[in-house]
Amino acid sequence: MKSTHLAILLLGVFSLSCQNDFLTLAPQTDRNELTFYRTADDYKNALVGGYTTLRASGLYGSSLIWMGEISTDNTDYGQTRQANNVDNFQFIDRNYTALNTIVYAAWRDHYVGLRRVNAILNRIGGASIPENLKNQYTGEAQFLRALFYFDLVRLFGDVPLLTDEITNPDGASNLTRTSSEAVYELIINDLKSAEQKLPAQYGSTDIGRATQGAAKALLGKVYLTRREWANASTKLKEVVAGGRYQLLPNYADVFSFATPTNAEILFNVQYKSGNTGQGSNFWANFTPWGIGTVVLGPNVGQGLGINRPLPDLINAYEPGDKRKTASIQTSYTATNGSVVNEPFVIKYKQTGTLASDSDVDFPVLRYADVLLMIAEANNETAFNQESVTLLNQVRQRAGLTPTKATDQASLRLAIENERRVELAFENQRWFDLVRKGRYVEVMRAKGLKVNDFNTLFIIPQREIDLNKNLTQNPGY
Repeated sequence: MKSTHLAILLLGVFSLSCQNDFLTLAPQTDRNELTFYRTADDYKNALVGGYTTLRASGLYGSSLIWMGEISTDNTDYGQTRQANNVDNFQFIDRNYTALNTIVYAAWRDHYVGLRRVNAILNRIGGASIPENLKNQYTGEAQFLRALFYFDLVRLFGDVPLLTDEITNPDGASNLTRTSSEAVYELIINDLKSAEQKLPAQYGSTDIGRATQGAAKALLGKVYLTRREWANASTKLKEVVAGGRYQLLPNYADVFSFATPTNAEILFNVQYKSGNTGQGSNFWANFTPWGIGTVVLGPNVGQGLGINRPLPDLINAYEPGDKRKTASIQTSYTATNGSVVNEPFVIKYKQTGTLASDSDVDFPVLRYADVLLMIAEANNETAFNQESVTLLNQVRQRAGLTPTKATDQASLRLAIENERRVELAFENQRWFDLVRKGRYVEVMRAKGLKVNDFNTLFIIPQREIDLNKNLTQNPGY
């Protein structure tokens, strides 16, 4: 059962539609996230606003798909170039302009989320609410702040570091970019605190909120990104030792609308159908451009052709890999009976409901990712059997034979390839390749356009225009 508090959008209080940018000030006469903090319920509702930000177009709603998948060798865009989709094709060409609306949405909406959780953290210390709730809500806000900043620092590099509410426009007009080291210091401190404050699990009505296991896994991923191999391995092994998570026997069940919260999910972005604006639209967005409902069944809609699997990714699946048929459909039958050989993502498919109003959640952290991260961290220290065993656990669930890797170099590549197919369409590929310093090398080896400086994204021009102290990333 989905969390009731995460399935409710606080319309008029936390609506993203009224956020022109993250510095928008709240009218003093409105009851909103800057003025309404009084009771435990106020703080609980404020956290709903933080969680709701994850569904925004600049995060898992859209931008992270383009930045994490379509900018790589995994997927492309199944539409023809037109005047109204120039920004989309910049992710195919890896030739971004500072006016790209998708990149701008990522910057804007992450800072919307940060403003929301900073407001909570700035005020909750003096709140007259039960201490156990104060600890839990603080931990949740710290987890979300760490997640928002972890995305920002990986996407853009040095970014303005905000830990206080901004209620005066003059206080935001001269912000400079903070060093990535300082941003990571905040992320790590937030997650260390969060893991001490968050519960290991919740009751049925609160499933989906950040847990101790989610904080540990995210901290482990932060350490891995920073190449702190021992710290990463130690922290991620704590998730395994906790015994609360496991690989589901059937890969497809991890993403099924029938089992949205399951033993493999540590943290996901939650959606709920019902024509209330809470449903996901991945199934509609990922189906081929312009196909009718008669092609893929009722309620599918016309399809947008987003995140179309590239042949290179399709060929990366080994023969017999169960994940391929659970993730990709390689053709469909047109209304005239002809077979159209165009692949599309079915990983987030839901039948029996509107494709743009689905129950299917989007995974942010899951147990297979944890196992593969431990394997990678251990192998970067030295080739070892534990890493091989962890990799083979993931492969076995996929119906594959044990890895043939026999040394550090071959195991490093085997883990990289396993992450690609295991986590396909989960917005991980760009982050993985950049983290390993292989993005440009891999893309060019496959004949794909890429610039040396595409390991960071362009800073939106609107932000530079508003704040002359912001500098552009090199190369743009």
